[in-house]
Amino acid sequence: MHNRRLVATAAALAAGFAFLPGRAYAADPVPNAVPAPARSGWELPGAKTFTSPAGNSSRVQGRAVVAARAAAVPSTGRTVYVLTRTTCTTDTGTGTQAAPFCSLQHGVDAAVPGDTVRVDGKDEGVSPPGDMEAVVVRTSGLTLVGGTNAPQISSFNNAAGRPALTLDGVSDVTVGHLAFAGGNAPSLLVKGSSRITLDSDRLDGSGGNALTIDGTSSAITVTRSHASMFYPVAGSATISVAAGAKDVTLAGNLVRGATTDNTQTTYQATGGIAATGVQGLNVTGNTVQRGCLPGIAVDGASTAVSIQNNLLVETAAVADCDSGQPAVTVSAESAPATTTDYNDFYAESATGAGPYRWAGTAYPTVAAFKAAQTQGAHDTVETVAPQQVNSGGDWGVAYALQTGSAAIGTANQSAPGALTTDYFGHGPMSDRGAVKFQSNNPGFAMALTAKNTSAFGVSLDLDVTTLPVAQDVYIQWGDGSAVDVLNFYGDKPVKITAGHTYEKLGDYTITVTDYEKTGNTIRNTVKVSTLGSQYTAYGPKRLLDSRDGTGLAAVGRIPAYGTVKLKVGGANGIPANATAAVLNLTVTGPAADGYVTAYPDGGPRPTTSNVNYRANQTVPNLVMVPIGADGHVDLYNGGRGTTDLVADITGYFTPTAAAGFAPVGPSRLVDTRNGTGAPRGQIPGRGSIPAQIAGATPGLPNGSITAVALNVTVTNPRGDGYLTVYPSGQATPTASNLNFTSGQTIANSAVVPVGADGKIRLFNGAWAGADVVVDVVGYYSDYEMGAFMPVAPERLLDTRDPATWGSGPLKGRYYAYMSMTTHTDIPAFVFNATVTNTGADGYLAVASDPNVLADYRSGHPYPVYPPNTSSLNWRRGSTVPNLVQVTPGRGVIDFFNQSDGDIDLIVDMFGYYQNA
Repeated sequence: MHNRRLVATAAALAAGFAFLPGRAYAADPVPNAVPAPARSGWELPGAKTFTSPAGNSSRVQGRAVVAARAAAVPSTGRTVYVLTRTTCTTDTGTGTQAAPFCSLQHGVDAAVPGDTVRVDGKDEGVSPPGDMEAVVVRTSGLTLVGGTNAPQISSFNNAAGRPALTLDGVSDVTVGHLAFAGGNAPSLLVKGSSRITLDSDRLDGSGGNALTIDGTSSAITVTRSHASMFYPVAGSATISVAAGAKDVTLAGNLVRGATTDNTQTTYQATGGIAATGVQGLNVTGNTVQRGCLPGIAVDGASTAVSIQNNLLVETAAVADCDSGQPAVTVSAESAPATTTDYNDFYAESATGAGPYRWAGTAYPTVAAFKAAQTQGAHDTVETVAPQQVNSGGDWGVAYALQTGSAAIGTANQSAPGALTTDYFGHGPMSDRGAVKFQSNNPGFAMALTAKNTSAFGVSLDLDVTTLPVAQDVYIQWGDGSAVDVLNFYGDKPVKITAGHTYEKLGDYTITVTDYEKTGNTIRNTVKVSTLGSQYTAYGPKRLLDSRDGTGLAAVGRIPAYGTVKLKVGGANGIPANATAAVLNLTVTGPAADGYVTAYPDGGPRPTTSNVNYRANQTVPNLVMVPIGADGHVDLYNGGRGTTDLVADITGYFTPTAAAGFAPVGPSRLVDTRNGTGAPRGQIPGRGSIPAQIAGATPGLPNGSITAVALNVTVTNPRGDGYLTVYPSGQATPTASNLNFTSGQTIANSAVVPVGADGKIRLFNGAWAGADVVVDVVGYYSDYEMGAFMPVAPERLLDTRDPATWGSGPLKGRYYAYMSMTTHTDIPAFVFNATVTNTGADGYLAVASDPNVLADYRSGHPYPVYPPNTSSLNWRRGSTVPNLVQVTPGRGVIDFFNQSDGDIDLIVDMFGYYQNA
C-alpha cells in the first residue's frame, strides 16, 4: 500500500482570461504577503472513547505456573539418555549423558527394568521440538520422562499409520512430560498392558484417537495430561477405552474434542472421553471441552463407574453441531453401576444440548435430571463464564474458574481418583475441573479505556489494580500485528498508556492480558472503531431535482429560508453506515441573492456556506458533507427568495476499508483549445470526448484508480448548457457537474468514478460547442490510505470580518498564507473557497507554501510563486464558490488573488485526509 505525502498543490486550473499568473512575493512584512489567522482544534473531529471497566476483566491461569507442575516420579535404576537433535545423527552412543542415543526407540531398546529413559529435545529454535518415529515399548518397569526442551514424538512421514508410542504387553511403566502426535493413528496406544501411569503428557490425535486403551489392559492412570484432536476422524473420541479394560482412572486432565476438520469448514462428529464395557472407570476432576459428540460417554455394560468433579464446557461452535447429544451420556446397561455428581456444566450458547442422557432419556437441564434420578445432587450449572488459560499449547481447553463460580471449593475430594494438585501442580485442589482457582492477588483487575488519536490510530489506557508485584502486559490489537509487551512493577493502582496505528479502517477487539509473577493472570477486552472514512465511487446519480420532484414529495421550488432533508445513507444502495457524501449541488433560477448550506441532519446548521448565488444565476459547487445518524443530509436555502436545487451524488465515505485519497499535480489532462489530452477543437454540442486517467500524468498509477478528483472548467461556450463528467463505459447520466451560459468561463470541482478502461468521458449538454479544460488534483485507490475526516464546517478566513482578519479586502496580486498543521500524515485539506466583491476579472490559485510559519516570523521566508492553475474563476462583480482539495506541504497554505482588483475571500474548512 502506498503511503505518500506529496508537496504539490491540490489547487485547480487557470482558464479563459485567467491563464497568466502574476508574480507574488512571499516576504513578510512585504505587503504582497498577508498572514491569515492560524487555526487549530480541527485535528481530531468526532473522536470516540471506548471503555471496558475493571469488572469486565477476568482471571485466568498464568504462564508462570506451568513450571510448577509436578515432575514424573523418578525410578531407582540407571538413566538412559536420548537426545533428538539434528547434531545427533547416528545411534552409535552408549546412552550416557556424554554419548546419548539419537532416537527414543534406541533408548527404550537399551533400557532394562528399573531404568529411566530421559529424552532431551532439539534446541534449534523449533517449538515444540519434534522427532519423527513410531516408538514401541516392550520392556516393563521403565520410566520415560522428558528433560530439557522435551520433544514431541510424531509418527508422521515414514512412521505414518502407526501410533507415536505403543506400550505393548508391559507393566509398571510411567510416561511423563512428553508429547506425542500420531500420524493417521492414535498418538499413544496402551495394548495388553497393566499398571501404567501417564502423567503431565501432551497427546495430539491425528487421524485417530489421542489415547487408546485396549480391552486387555488394566490399572491405567492418566493424570494432568492434555489430550486433543488434530485432523479428527468422524465418530472418534479424544480418549477411547475399549470393552474389557479394567480399573482406568482419568483425573486432572484437559480433554478437547474437535468440532471441525483441519480446514475448519466441515463439522466432524467427535467426542471427548468414550468408554465401552469398562470394569472400573474413574473420570474425576477433568476439564472437558466437548466436540460435536458428548464430552463423556459410557456405553455397553460398564461397571463401577464414577464421574465426578468435572468441568464440562460446550462452546458456541459445538452448539451448532451437537445434534441434541448431551454433555454426558450413560447407557441403560451402564447406568445402574454409575455414579455421577459434583460436575459443573458451562455452555456458551443457550441452544446447547443439555447436561445428560441417562439410560436413553435426555435431560435438558440439571434440575430435570436431579428430579428424575437419584444422581447429580451436587451438580451445578456454571453461571460465571470460566476463562481460557493462555499458556502455550494449553490455550483453548484449560479453563480457569472465576470469582463467584459455585465450582470453587466444592469438589468432592473423596471422589475416586481425586488429585491433591491441579493440572498445573497447584494445590491443595478442592475445585471442580482440572485447573485450580487462583486468588493470591484478590483485587487483581484491569480497566481499559481506548480513544481515537487519528484516522487510523488509537491510544489505550490501562488502569490495573494489583498488589506490588512485577508484571508483564501483553496487548493484542486485534489486527494480527505484533503483540506489544509492557513490563512494570505493580502497585495499586497502576496506569499505563499504549498506542497503535491500524493499517486498515474497521472495527477491532483489543485483548490485554496481564501476567503477574506470582502466577495470576487477568484478561480484558475492549472493542474499538477507527475514526477515518474511505471512499467508494458511486454513480453519478441524481438524488434531488426540485424541477421535476426527484427526491421530494412533490414538484416545487425550495422556499426562502427552507430546508430539504435528503436521504443518502441507507437509500439507493448506499450503506446505512456511510459517514459523508460527495454531492454536486446546483442552484438554478433563484429569485433573490442567497446561499446554500449542506450539513448533517440532526446537528446544528453551521454559519458556513457551500454555494453562494446571485438572483437568476445558475451556480454549481461540489460538496463533501457528513451524513446524519439517520442517513439524511440537510440542504438549507439561505436566500430571501425561492430557488430550484439539484443534487447529484458521485460517491460516499464509510468507516471501513475502501479507497484512500492521494493528491497529485495539479496536472493538466485536457485542454481542447490546444489539443492537450484530446483533439484540438471544441466539444460539439451534444457531443462527448474521452479523457485518459490511468497513467495519464506522473503520479497517476496505471491501474487501481476507482475515482479521480478534478477541477473542470468550461470556457468560450457558444450557447447555454451543462457539462457532465462520468465514467467511461457507462451511459450518459442525467447528472451534471456544472451549468454555463453562452460566453461564460466557469469552473467546478468534480470527483468522478473511473471506467474499467481507465478513462472518463466529458459530455457537452449544450446545442453548441464549448472548450473544456481538465486538471487532476488527486485520485482514490484501494492501494492508498488517505482517510477522510469530516469536520464540523468552520470558517477559517473571511476578509469582510475585521474581528478576525483586519486587513480589508485581499488586494490584487496579493496572497494570504495560512498556517494549518504540523502533522506529516495529512496529505490534503478540503476547503470551500468563495470570492465576492470582485474588483476585476481574475482567478484564485491555492497551493502549498515552501515555508513553515517560523520562516515568516523570522522575516526570511523563501520566495513564493503561484501555480499556473486556478481553483475558481470570476468576472468582475461576481460571487463564485468552489471546493478546493489542497496538500499542506510543510503546513502552510497560500491563497493567491490572481487579478488586478481587490476581492473578498471566504475560506471554510470541511475536512481533511489522514494517512496511517
